[in-house]
Amino acid sequence: MDTRILTMTSQTVAMKAKRLLEKNGIYVKIVRPSPILTPKGCAFGLQVSDRVLASAIKYLEQNDISYGEIL
Repeated sequence: MDTRILTMTSQTVAMKAKRLLEKNGIYVKIVRPSPILTPKGCAFGLQVSDRVLASAIKYLEQNDISYGEIL
């Protein structure tokens, strides 16, 4: 399964996003991306399948949950 990471500004935001996405049937895992990959300092991320990435982004945007980069 190919996955991507949506970076988050904090653990609290990552947990809020995880609850929202899993409530809508999208399984995600909170991860700590390498500092080398996140020069803006995002310390937490959501690992999500490529198959549902677009849906995950849509839910986050509809619920005003901001995310950083997509790794």
